[in-house]
Amino acid sequence: MSDTTDTTDVHRIPDGIAEGPRALLDAVREGRVADVPKLLGALTDAERRKALPVLKQWRKDTPDIWRSEGDLGVSRSLLLAGAGCCTGAAAAAQWLLTSRTLWWANQEDPQAVAGVLGDRDPAWLAEVVRRLAERRALGWWEYALVKQLSRIADAEPPMTDGLVLAWERDVPGRGRTTLEQLRENPFLQAAVPRLFEVDEAGSTFQYAWDSDPGWPAALAALAREGRLSRDMLVAGCLSRLLRGGRQGIVKGYLVLLTALELTADERAAHIPTWVRMLCDGHALAAARAQEELAALDAAGGLETEHLVEASRGALFRPEKKIVRAQLAMLDKAVKRDHRLADELLPLAAEVFGSGEHSLQDRALALVLRHRRHAGETVLAELAESAELLPTDLRARAAEAFGGAVADEEPGPSAAEGDVLPPVPEPERLDPAPLAPVELAEEIAVLLRGKGTPAQEERALNSLVVHAHADPAGLRTALEPVVAAHRQPAAWLSQNVFAQALEAVVMFVMGEVTQEQTRTLRVQSGLGALRFRFQEHQCPHTAMWSVFLSRAAEIGARLELGDPLPFLLATPTWATGTIEASELVARLAAYEESGTEPGPADLLQALLRLEREVPPEVRAAADRLTSPAGRRLAAWLASGGLPDPVLSRETERLRLRTPRPGVLVRTEALPGREDHPEPFRSLLGAHDPIEQPCRCGGGGQCSPQTLAVLPQHREIVAARMLSTFADLAEGDHVGQETAVLPALAESGGPAGPATHLLVAYGLGARRFEEQLFAVDAMLVLAARGQLDTQGLGRDIAELCGLGRLKPKRVVAALREAAQTGAYGTVWAVLLGALPGLLASGPASADGTLLALAADCAEQSGARGALPEIDAVAARKGSSQLIKQARRLSATLSREG
Repeated sequence: MSDTTDTTDVHRIPDGIAEGPRALLDAVREGRVADVPKLLGALTDAERRKALPVLKQWRKDTPDIWRSEGDLGVSRSLLLAGAGCCTGAAAAAQWLLTSRTLWWANQEDPQAVAGVLGDRDPAWLAEVVRRLAERRALGWWEYALVKQLSRIADAEPPMTDGLVLAWERDVPGRGRTTLEQLRENPFLQAAVPRLFEVDEAGSTFQYAWDSDPGWPAALAALAREGRLSRDMLVAGCLSRLLRGGRQGIVKGYLVLLTALELTADERAAHIPTWVRMLCDGHALAAARAQEELAALDAAGGLETEHLVEASRGALFRPEKKIVRAQLAMLDKAVKRDHRLADELLPLAAEVFGSGEHSLQDRALALVLRHRRHAGETVLAELAESAELLPTDLRARAAEAFGGAVADEEPGPSAAEGDVLPPVPEPERLDPAPLAPVELAEEIAVLLRGKGTPAQEERALNSLVVHAHADPAGLRTALEPVVAAHRQPAAWLSQNVFAQALEAVVMFVMGEVTQEQTRTLRVQSGLGALRFRFQEHQCPHTAMWSVFLSRAAEIGARLELGDPLPFLLATPTWATGTIEASELVARLAAYEESGTEPGPADLLQALLRLEREVPPEVRAAADRLTSPAGRRLAAWLASGGLPDPVLSRETERLRLRTPRPGVLVRTEALPGREDHPEPFRSLLGAHDPIEQPCRCGGGGQCSPQTLAVLPQHREIVAARMLSTFADLAEGDHVGQETAVLPALAESGGPAGPATHLLVAYGLGARRFEEQLFAVDAMLVLAARGQLDTQGLGRDIAELCGLGRLKPKRVVAALREAAQTGAYGTVWAVLLGALPGLLASGPASADGTLLALAADCAEQSGARGALPEIDAVAARKGSSQLIKQARRLSATLSREG
């Protein structure tokens, strides 16, 4: 396509345009950028308004033609001409901020745009600047234009959030230090106070370079020079730290606080702020506030009321370091003035109920050390609080307080067993198809990839039912949904299951060739789907390709004018399982109507069948006469899909896997060669170590993939392991672990792959991801399917290989224990402790053994562990040794 063709075919100048505007339009469509400013200058406002509608139409048409060809002359000319022809400030700003315009703008020096606007009234320019600055996010071009126009108008722009962030990004660089840039910056006085108010400002404050000390040093220097108010910087920095935010931003403002070198008077003037920061601030800010308060306290500058308020907040924080430091402050305060014992010791006793043994131990030591200075009433309160202590510490407290500490009573866990979640009741799906209007509403949600397997399957079946019974009515109901997604870019979401549903909708509407072909670049909609589910077929891609193959099958029947009356593979239960009696009834209805099943739909239905089939259902299947019916009867007679042979495999140490993981190999299932793709690959051998897949080996970790084989979760779980193995190392926030509760509720044996998935999930990088693994572990335990010691050995092995960090696993298991599952967690730890202790200090510490001791006490566990006894016999007073002695004493206790 040539430029001449583009100009004559698309950029036409309407009849009746006067000579001046016509000359400008000619220059635009010929790409004569240099001529545009001069031609604009010769036009009146009325002539500019005449040219503007033409330019707007050209702007609408231009991206599809020149953007892909790389000819920016017309685009740049159009940018300048449109900006110059907008006589209203609002219109000019809108022109400059339109997404299509911004693409051209970023190829253009903003000086050129400022030039065509420079002859306007300063108030008009100031209004344009205001509207530009109100953009939520300003790129480099918009910010540069704001600077240029502000200088021309001699007006300061409003310091909006977007402008402040753009200003911050613009300051460093260009061969000069941040300080040098700021000294000459016209926005300095207005922008700096806003740095403390805009949430994302200060993201680079934590960085410094040899050639540039960075922002904190520059701002502190400007305060010393008198260019910035020191009080404003100190107050702003403290205010920003109180608000918290991302760790990198908090670090940056702490660096600024250090650079400002607060005086003793300034520190003392902000005591209430330090207290609030310690109680409610980000962990880093709280630690800094605690240091300031400790220094003030040591210097005698902290009132008791402030120490009490700070302690009430600090002692309940999750950071053990902060709690320890606060207990130390209380200890020093009571040592200085024994009269404070009645007021401060009850604060320390609040830690007795924290559940963290090392902190409880430290708090008890503090209380016992100073109890002789406390009054009788306070002593009674302390003795009552001591009842919250674990067994070993309660015994120490009882010895010190005498009979005031009640004897321990057996807890509910020891007497009644674990508190586990109820076994999930299977959710039976409504077999009736959705009405067309309801179906359209449901599809609008599902196309965004937000549905469950049950919702997607019901919607798919409803589409098939109505396409057979009333295709015209179905299309009428779907039209608003399709109209909202008519653009190709709106289709084919990243969710493969939504993609299949999208394709079926387009087949129903008769638009698949027009819309999806353009996106997939194949010759037909069916070709697109077949390409997707046959490309790079492997055990991973096959999991989601099954859904695409079913969509292609439905589309083929619709194109042939022979739609199915309903689907065979629609699940009976939310997990994806089909009740055998339902499939028999469905095939009987097919036989009665003379319907030939879709091969993919039939095979998916067989793979979803329940494991336990009553004899009367087998007899009913034997009475079916069609080929599909006889196939079902033979399938049931053979026992259905067998379980695969599985083997755990440890990756070898190599460059790609510096910290090897543990994966699961599955043997090919018998009879797989008789099935078409993608079922052949789905049931094929999976060897993630010796024969890794070309697809990358991750698969899709979703409930939808589990619903493909709902009674054989080990097959799916084995294929998910490669993705899960990276959970503890990857820096992204993933949703992979969200599949674990569905895995726990799925059917079939819970073997090595399922347990390894749970182990990897317990060691996930982020706590919110670990919680899914905790839920799955507890559900498996409630169903009697959790191999606790096997899971423990998995954890120990993965920690020993360096693939999991023990502290993360301990945090997850502690969360499980706090639900009341002390016995389950103890059983897992019983399997893990020998391996973890053998791996050395990196895998076993006092936190791990403290959790084990807590669980052993609560569950009434007994029986010696040689590995624990060996650690307990060591000399020393580290937390590891202390907790080993505590655990050893608990396990050897009689009764």
